[in-house]
Amino acid sequence: MKRNHILLGVLALGTLFSSCTFLDKMPDSRTELNRADKIERLLVTAYPTLMPMGFVEHRTDNVEDNGPKFEDSNLENHEGFYWESNSGTDWDTETNFWSTCYDAIMTANQALESIEELGSPRELEHSRGEALLCRAYTHFLMVNVFAQAYNGRTSQRDIGIPYFLTPEKSIKEQAKRLSVAEVYAQIERDLQAGMPLIDDERYVQPMYHFTTRAAKAFATQFYCYYEKWDKAKKYADEVLGTGAVAGIRDVAAYSRFTNVLEVTLAYIDPRSISNIMLQTTRSLWGRGLRHVRFAHSGRIAQNETYRSGGGWGHSLVHYDLLYGGAERIFTPKLTEIFEITNIAAQTGQPHIVAMPFDVDKVLLWRAEARVMLKDYDGAAADLSAWYLSKGGRAGDVATITKAYSTEVTNDTTEEEREVIEKRLKTIAKPLHPKFDLEAGTQTLMMQAVLHARRVLTVHEGTRWDDIKRFGIEITHTPADGKAMVLRVDDHRRALQIPASIRNAGMQGNPGY
Repeated sequence: MKRNHILLGVLALGTLFSSCTFLDKMPDSRTELNRADKIERLLVTAYPTLMPMGFVEHRTDNVEDNGPKFEDSNLENHEGFYWESNSGTDWDTETNFWSTCYDAIMTANQALESIEELGSPRELEHSRGEALLCRAYTHFLMVNVFAQAYNGRTSQRDIGIPYFLTPEKSIKEQAKRLSVAEVYAQIERDLQAGMPLIDDERYVQPMYHFTTRAAKAFATQFYCYYEKWDKAKKYADEVLGTGAVAGIRDVAAYSRFTNVLEVTLAYIDPRSISNIMLQTTRSLWGRGLRHVRFAHSGRIAQNETYRSGGGWGHSLVHYDLLYGGAERIFTPKLTEIFEITNIAAQTGQPHIVAMPFDVDKVLLWRAEARVMLKDYDGAAADLSAWYLSKGGRAGDVATITKAYSTEVTNDTTEEEREVIEKRLKTIAKPLHPKFDLEAGTQTLMMQAVLHARRVLTVHEGTRWDDIKRFGIEITHTPADGKAMVLRVDDHRRALQIPASIRNAGMQGNPGY
């Protein structure tokens, strides 16, 4: 599909989706949870209704300043680009994210408490499992925003977040912030306790819940972040199998579509074998990522993401499903879905349907695990499967690592030096993780994994996690100022606890 064939179909979204099931909401029957069906309905609201993409994506190297000729009208984009805390409190902000996550955790805790009060009947084991997974997942999202990345060297000392285990009614002064290591240990306890209890048959709309497969996909991501790559590979194998991987997203098939809406619906189709779990959020990010001043530009696409060369060869031709001009390029996977709540007034709520877990993501998490376990051929096979699905070429360890090599020798030509200098600023930025990563093949294969994941998750905010986890320094250059560098140990990699929460007595992050 050519870019000039993508037409705006957003105006039709309100009518089309005003009664769609994935925007349905269940009543909060929290005050009288005396039956299994009430607890099941309550758990629909135990998933956070906001993802951090709307306030972390612009903190990454996926965007640049296109200059003052474009309107600087999105405050979250501006503040993110300058690595500042959000001054607002609504929509896609740190404050709203904390609030929605806290609400989700309290809902999960209320369900767990009510199950216990009912005597933990066997018929509610699956609900207990779902509640534990929701609690683990939401704390996982929060700790990766408001704390430094987990690592085995400093996380016993690094300040994390509270881990809420009871259905509190409000933030209390005694809500103690645990260390990052303590938070991760509790996430693991909830994850391991919850996974065996899940019963996929109990879900009416399984794609919007923690099914067994979704739980294992989450476990794959969690154990990559937890530096337990053997466990990450174990769970990835259980999701993907050990043979040819089915369900890698076939973006070439999207070429038959003629507008933004159709591409979006293909990405979030609950019937797609590519999707593992979908998550409905209340968000304006579908508008925010289209702003031009601070944007994923044509230059970045050409040199670092969609159209850059890499382990896949010259380009990923099937990924050229883009909309926009040279200053702003995006894949329409996160188009806003507007839910009309007042038909007469044509007013309602904007939503984004996020894809926290799909086959592509699990495949690249497994590739990461294989690199860390030094199974380089296995990692090359996973990467090659992904490359081929996006129009690239397959590669072996030698050809993939060559694409990211920055070694300079006495025989290096001036032309090769220029290529290396460019790589160091674009697709092979130096890695400084706080875990052991050997120079040579291991580092180069990890660069390949990070590059593929960066392309895969553009607009989704998870590049921020990789920047933190792998100690990647990035530079933002305002059009009217000098370059700014986010150093490896910069305190701004852990976003500040919202002011309202600090005012209620919670300890803030140091350095702000």
